[in-house]
Amino acid sequence: MGFKRIDVRDIDGFKLGNAENQSAGTGCTVIISENGAVAGVDVRGGGPATRETDLLKSENTVQAVNAVVLSGGSAFGLEAGSGVMKYLEEKGIGFKVGERNVPIVTQASLYDLDVGSGDVRPDLNMGAQACINAYEGIFDHGNHGAGTGASVGKFYGMDRAMKSALGTFACSDDVLEVGAITAVNAFGDVYNGNNNIIAGLLSKDKEYIKGSISVMKNHVHGEGGPEAPDIRDPFKNDEIVVTNEVDDDGDVNTEIDELSIKHDITDQQNSADIQTIKTSDYEAVSEEIEDNKEDSRSEIDEIESKIKELRAELESNSEHHDTLFKEDSVQGEPDHEPIPVEEMGYDVPFNTTLSCLITNAKLTKTQANKLASILHDGFARAIKPVHGTLDGDAIFVMTTNQVEVNFDAFAALATDILQYSVIDGALAATDAYGLKASRSIIGK
Repeated sequence: MGFKRIDVRDIDGFKLGNAENQSAGTGCTVIISENGAVAGVDVRGGGPATRETDLLKSENTVQAVNAVVLSGGSAFGLEAGSGVMKYLEEKGIGFKVGERNVPIVTQASLYDLDVGSGDVRPDLNMGAQACINAYEGIFDHGNHGAGTGASVGKFYGMDRAMKSALGTFACSDDVLEVGAITAVNAFGDVYNGNNNIIAGLLSKDKEYIKGSISVMKNHVHGEGGPEAPDIRDPFKNDEIVVTNEVDDDGDVNTEIDELSIKHDITDQQNSADIQTIKTSDYEAVSEEIEDNKEDSRSEIDEIESKIKELRAELESNSEHHDTLFKEDSVQGEPDHEPIPVEEMGYDVPFNTTLSCLITNAKLTKTQANKLASILHDGFARAIKPVHGTLDGDAIFVMTTNQVEVNFDAFAALATDILQYSVIDGALAATDAYGLKASRSIIGK
């Protein structure tokens, strides 16, 4: 029995809804479980904005939640959770406390205040509207819900960032169901399953995806030197498109369609970089190689001698180095001082990628929390770099607890699902707010 890709909305026991303000560039997504879902969470990164995540700790009393909210608006957007709570209370959904129902609503928000209008954020009304839409089946991936104002590749701020969005992916073997909803709003770049970059930091001319890591390496010691010139690699990975398909056996696959590769190599470059050795010159070249071998042996002997001298010097100084380290540790001062944003050498906004995995697998609350931790591997596969000091990445897990599973095997499957939802969050985006999306760049 193989797994087939399904619509994430087809997973039983959950209602999904989006609400957004397209002109303002923000929105929220709600995942509702009327009967309560066993839940867990794992929050990474240095800049989280969350609501009621502490109650999901394994040692705490509440065992199930009625809704998870993913929203834009940074900390302001947490107000949307109150709208969800109010709506569910009016429907009689929640944890029984005497004569009252107290809906258990947990939430995380991402930073999208630099797109559209930062003065408009998800609020009570938007949270309630997301619930209404969930009951009416109004939900889609792309520039919707929490992904409305999402973006990636922000090492140089928004100027060279790309548009990302809300991504989804789900599968089932007709018994077990598992899916993920992810608002991709990363500081770093998004990579597909073959480690090819598909969204992220753009080149200066905004014509191709340069990628964050290669640029960041130049800033290891602070502000860094001048950025390397934009020379497009004719074999650049951004010319590869990912599509998720189901094969004849019903298995979920990630197919890679390689588009035509452009070789922007001029005649001048060819003449400068490529040298042809004619057959008639073979003997002369061979003699030159033999002469070079003798010179190389002499150079190697000299280098080995210097290495021995340096090694002896290092050994003689080892006690001195140990003393220095001990003296430093006695000072009682922290090893690392926090670096203010203004001293980092670049203008960078806050970020945060948010995800919720929904399933019918049987999990305890402790297992749900452990699974949430493991699922960050999916972020790490698809987002590079990830979990930075300006990210507040959070992953929720919700389950209706119906199908027995091998935990480790299920965790491996779920991690793949979450990874694919991140990829979908890049590929489902469309150009907006002056930001180019992946589909506008890949294949140029």
